[in-house]
Amino acid sequence: MVIKKKKRILYIMPNNPLIGKAGNVTRCNQMLDYFERNHETLEVDFASVLHWDEWTEKEIKQFKVRFPHISLHLIERKVPSKKIFKYIIEYKIPKLFAIKNPIDLTTFHYRKQVRRIIEKSKYDIVVVSYATWGNLVDRSMGAYLILDTHDFMTLQFKDQSSKNLIGKQLEKEIKVLNKFDEIWTYSVEEQYIFEQFTDANKVTLIPVSFPKRMIRNRDVRFDVVYVASDNPHNQRSIEWYLSEVLPQLNGVKTYIAGPICTKIGDYEGVVKLGIVEDVDQLYRYSKLTICPMLSGTGIKIKVLESLSYGLPVVTTRRGVDGLVNKSENGCIVADSAAEFAYQIRRLLSDEDYYQMHERYGLNFHRLHYSTEAEKNVLDNVFLD
Repeated sequence: MVIKKKKRILYIMPNNPLIGKAGNVTRCNQMLDYFERNHETLEVDFASVLHWDEWTEKEIKQFKVRFPHISLHLIERKVPSKKIFKYIIEYKIPKLFAIKNPIDLTTFHYRKQVRRIIEKSKYDIVVVSYATWGNLVDRSMGAYLILDTHDFMTLQFKDQSSKNLIGKQLEKEIKVLNKFDEIWTYSVEEQYIFEQFTDANKVTLIPVSFPKRMIRNRDVRFDVVYVASDNPHNQRSIEWYLSEVLPQLNGVKTYIAGPICTKIGDYEGVVKLGIVEDVDQLYRYSKLTICPMLSGTGIKIKVLESLSYGLPVVTTRRGVDGLVNKSENGCIVADSAAEFAYQIRRLLSDEDYYQMHERYGLNFHRLHYSTEAEKNVLDNVFLD
């Protein structure tokens, strides 16, 4: 009997998957769950940045309990300052001569540690999250390299850069993308852009999936729900909603969950739930969700998560970015404050209208973002 050798995988993600419910963290957990389910075929290591998000001893233990077959590597981005000589040679001097580049968040010390791990373990596949961390690897390492882009980073940084620098940042990002054998994106718009500047055959559109969780005879306790991290795009979006839309809702309560709660004040008609450990329970008792995005790039994972519960989403044009279909998908696009408020009030008062968008969302989710669709794509990469 021939025993088939397990494929060795290194999955690199800077964030701690046990902190928060942001879209990127949700996505990271989905990948880790997939690897854990396939541990008999795949031997997986997960590498994260020790001080990008804090890792407590409790969280390290929780990771090992939740993902018992995945090895955890916590890597220092810079040398601890108490190691003075090494700190100067491997961090301070390289930093002094480094050219400032928002597309590259790696350091000499971090790259050196990742290279050491890869050379020691002889991975078959290395998956790197974000183009900003793409310089951790290169083709000389011998592994099949996958870049999980998450976002089009040039657009993420465009407000921080002069117009003269945007072209240079795009050039640097495309240079990173071209280092990889395969490029993952979740957005149809970003798929098109990446295909124009790289080999189109190596760009893969990944369907971000959630299991269908339609709730019949829903016991509604939360009329309007917004779940978000505290990134600058979400901060601008919720400020617009609270100042322009909320006053037109005639007493309808909005329930806000996630780190974004720390960035907003107190408002009549707003309940700040803070960090909600069990988002499933929040969605199960909700009537609808909102995504009042004014800026940002890529697909909004919280939108897809809402649709998987059969929850209509009132959003702006930016909220449907990345979706394969922009209409009859469970999302109602409203770009003015008056229209946004009207659509919320109508969904709460018109049951036929509500059920129509509920059906749209569930059908859209089933056709394009089911767990089966994503499993087929990932299996083709890791199990074939």
